[in-house]
Amino acid sequence: MKQVWFKKTNWAYVPINAMGVVITLLAIAFMIPVVIAADRTAHSVTDELYEIFVYATCTAFWWKWVAGKTSE
Repeated sequence: MKQVWFKKTNWAYVPINAMGVVITLLAIAFMIPVVIAADRTAHSVTDELYEIFVYATCTAFWWKWVAGKTSE
């Protein structure tokens, strides 16, 4: 039996189970200190975007992979 954590809408995934909410909150909680650290050391907006790009894309791709595997 497949557990459904996310529901696929037009182009996004929406958490519909407690585990989907936990995964989403963990991804957000991981990115908060990354953005704060990048903001502390960045000299411009572009510099900050360069610093968080790798972390944001990796986190988004892992979140989407989990959402895709656990959606209906």
